[in-house]
Amino acid sequence: MAKKDRKSEEPAGGLRERKKLETRRSLAKTAAKLFRSHGYENVRMIDIARAADVAEQTLYNYFPTKEHLVFDQAHELEARILSAVLDKPKKEPLSVALHRGLSRFLEELSETVGKSHGIPDAVVAGPELRRVWIEMNARLADSLTDALLGRGMKDRAKAKFLSRSVVALFAVVLEGVGEDALAGKKREAIRKRMMSSIDAITAMMERGFDA
Repeated sequence: MAKKDRKSEEPAGGLRERKKLETRRSLAKTAAKLFRSHGYENVRMIDIARAADVAEQTLYNYFPTKEHLVFDQAHELEARILSAVLDKPKKEPLSVALHRGLSRFLEELSETVGKSHGIPDAVVAGPELRRVWIEMNARLADSLTDALLGRGMKDRAKAKFLSRSVVALFAVVLEGVGEDALAGKKREAIRKRMMSSIDAITAMMERGFDA
């Protein structure tokens, strides 16, 4: 009996979602190339749609604004942040878990410096991008707050403070790499400087913020 093609057995909903994800990634990659070659401010949504060979409305169906194209990795960042806090060993200090999570984040970011699908270094350039970036960080912090409360943390104010602090750490790393990349610094120099900052920040957390 001939083996069935596994893809032919995939539920229609699963195939549809996979194709939507592939389209989304393709659009974001096309936009990233245009932003890097022409400058973020000089690229319009219609330019991205034409380069991707899709209708402009199709692009808007996936990304409501140009700014959202820059931050297409929001879901991946959210998963990374939640995992760093929620999946650590029970007795491991949070500072140790965050050092590990931030170090991995930095390594992956630094590997994309200068590549067409690289980090959104434009996060540091322009008020509209800054607005969307700040809104995204707030949503990430709310998500972590809800997760902590769901895990049994009773004090909502404590959960909010912890969540916003953790999200801020990841934001500091991404922004730091972006700033250095825009300044033309080499990948290894960026990685070394930001690793030093991660060491210092997590050490400060371990000692206490007033140290």
